[in-house]
Amino acid sequence: MAVMLKLSLSYLGRSKIQNSFIALLILLSTLLLSTAVMILANTGNQFREMHTRTNGSHQILTFDKGLNDPKAVHTWWASQEGVEVSELLTYQTVSGISFHGMDIPNIYLYMMNTPSTPRVVDKLIFSSGTPEAVPEAGSVWIPTSMANAYGVSAGDTIGFKTGSTTIELNVSGTVVDVPYGAPFTNTARVWMNPSDYSEHVQSLEGNDNYMLGIHFDDYSSNLNYWERYSLEAGSPFLETKMEFESISSFYLIINQIIGFIMIFLGVVMLAIALITIGFTISDAILANYKTIGILKSLGLTSAKTIGTYVMQYSMLSGIAILPGLGLSIWISKFIINISVSSLRVGNRDISVEGTGSAMLVGVFLFAMILLFVVMYAKKARSIRPVQAIRYGMSELDNSRMARRMNSPLTSLFGFARLPVAAVIGVRHVIKTIKSSILMLLLTTTASSVLVLGYVLLSSITGIAQTAAQWGYDNANIAAVVVNKSTFPKEDFNQWIQEDARIKNAGWQGNMTGVISGDSSADTEGQSTSLALSVLEGSYQDLGFETLVGKNPAQENEIAIGVGVAESLDKDPGDFLELYIEGEKRTFLITGIYQAIANMSISGRITMEAMNTIRPNYSDFDAIFINLNNPLEAEIVAREMNHQFKDSASVVTQETLLDSVYTEAADILIYPMSLIGLLFILVTFIIIYSTCRISIRKESRTYGIYKSLGLTSRRIRLSIAMGISLLSAMGALMGILVGVYVLPILLELILADYGIVHLPLILNGVGIVLFACISIIAAALGSWFSSRVIQETSPRMLVIE
Repeated sequence: MAVMLKLSLSYLGRSKIQNSFIALLILLSTLLLSTAVMILANTGNQFREMHTRTNGSHQILTFDKGLNDPKAVHTWWASQEGVEVSELLTYQTVSGISFHGMDIPNIYLYMMNTPSTPRVVDKLIFSSGTPEAVPEAGSVWIPTSMANAYGVSAGDTIGFKTGSTTIELNVSGTVVDVPYGAPFTNTARVWMNPSDYSEHVQSLEGNDNYMLGIHFDDYSSNLNYWERYSLEAGSPFLETKMEFESISSFYLIINQIIGFIMIFLGVVMLAIALITIGFTISDAILANYKTIGILKSLGLTSAKTIGTYVMQYSMLSGIAILPGLGLSIWISKFIINISVSSLRVGNRDISVEGTGSAMLVGVFLFAMILLFVVMYAKKARSIRPVQAIRYGMSELDNSRMARRMNSPLTSLFGFARLPVAAVIGVRHVIKTIKSSILMLLLTTTASSVLVLGYVLLSSITGIAQTAAQWGYDNANIAAVVVNKSTFPKEDFNQWIQEDARIKNAGWQGNMTGVISGDSSADTEGQSTSLALSVLEGSYQDLGFETLVGKNPAQENEIAIGVGVAESLDKDPGDFLELYIEGEKRTFLITGIYQAIANMSISGRITMEAMNTIRPNYSDFDAIFINLNNPLEAEIVAREMNHQFKDSASVVTQETLLDSVYTEAADILIYPMSLIGLLFILVTFIIIYSTCRISIRKESRTYGIYKSLGLTSRRIRLSIAMGISLLSAMGALMGILVGVYVLPILLELILADYGIVHLPLILNGVGIVLFACISIIAAALGSWFSSRVIQETSPRMLVIE
């Protein structure tokens, strides 16, 4: 045992830099894998915990169309067993705020008349400010999502746009408001003092609207309640209903994406780490072949030789894994806190689960390292002292290397005709074939990770270019009706008809449809509710796209989201029976589309189809406008917004999307940057380590080169050139993997959220630049590892 310990310490001390890098590699592997496990373990936990804590709504009913009596609906739901309902909340909508001298038009606010009675459903949890029954006069409470998006803190003053006037109110608190507090949303509830509401909002032109939150003891039974409601009320519910899937989806999607990317790349990192350790041991055995042969001739057994490496890497692993676990807990908290920041209360970190799972990852990683050490160290058993002393390797390996260096492949390169520097670089790559394969795989992986991160972030920040592929329209301008009771629709239509800059336009309304459980055996008799889009105009002209088939054009046609198509096993050409406002209609499915909104549990029908149910249907929420010259969109939107600012909000499509998805990019940039940085660092470490080992084995050769007149700098540049050429090949393969393979795996996660084909924006220059980062890391790793050639005299290199 003393001999084994002494040899282990000798190996550790003799290669301090190399062993330090291996320990760092183990640490980074532990860090990435345990962080991935913790993020995956916490995906959705924070939302579910906060939803339970606040007794959150499963459905939100908004009464803004005048088609149902809010008090009657509230009374019916309040009388049901197994259901809890909120107060009948009074509100009016406004659009736009001013903050710190900046106008922010693309935010839609429900100005709530805060009830003084304790809330049973959707309790408000204060993140900052003093909890009160209602806000103080002259102040409001805003959701944490709005505060985070615009940097608003308690004590700040916000101006709320109410057409031609602005209401200046102080923010006295920020609250976690689960139904309207998800990230990446431009809709929020602002809670006002009743006297302020009466003075500033209720006096505005237009009628009060109402809102109702419903919490089910068993959410899966909600459709049974709605069927009973329709029977007892004598008519279906005709107002707007927001489903639980819409409430929860944006809370969960970012953590799902981050968790998936990190768990996948964590496994890749683990595989690279284990293979690297195995190659390092193999190369270490070859480098010390003579020494081991001499020790065996002196009586050191094979078991003790293997035990020496096990002891060495046990010490390295123990030193590296523990800090890796500690860092992973801290980084996991950081990533989780920013990804679900709207659920944070005050400055307190969100409680993170999965510490035990991270510890198990550490134990598993330690066991895997020892297993690989034993597997690769067993090669020491075959060492024969005589061959070791004569060849520095086994006779078979010596013959194999000679054949490789004299093979037709090397002749094909024409070494005799190549410059000396090129010959040295290529020879270094060919002679250490296993290490070269590892470097190739490593640079491929690092490049693919960097390319995926760049493509994903650029695709989100540039979502305006691919809006139609995410399920949105592709029109130049969108006008959202904020106050329906005062909106001058005839004047707006007249403006559109008379403005020569406008090419076409289409009004859109939203309805709820119900698919009977008889439509599919998979639903087991349960009905399915889906969001219906009703368009006056052409879906094609306004840029709505489909994955398969086409958008509806006739009154008996419908296009459905992929979520509906998959759950019902429907294809274009099939028929779909749909209940709209209690009336049954049969539609021909003309197309299938994907949409991140409502998780693709949605459908598109024409206004003609809606007119067969409700003649002269005109309950539109927005209008999409195309221009003859899209470059004029900003000017036209500004003019229309000024004219109709009392009841509508008119913005360009780019403004509408950027204000929402820029936040998603801001959240994703931190974990993607961390992963990219880790892989760059690992690329440098592994290439440094493997090159250092191979240089040490070839020290005699490089000593001869120096004695023949080659400078150290020229030899080092030759080695770096060979590695750069190899990593360039890996970078090219990494581009293919990052652009075509990894997005397919990511689509498996996004499919649950309605996106089965990830819309990517491919910027060739940016992709190449990011892929080249791994080449730079590889070149630097090989350059620094060859410093020993410069620092050692030719005589000493030959002696070694």
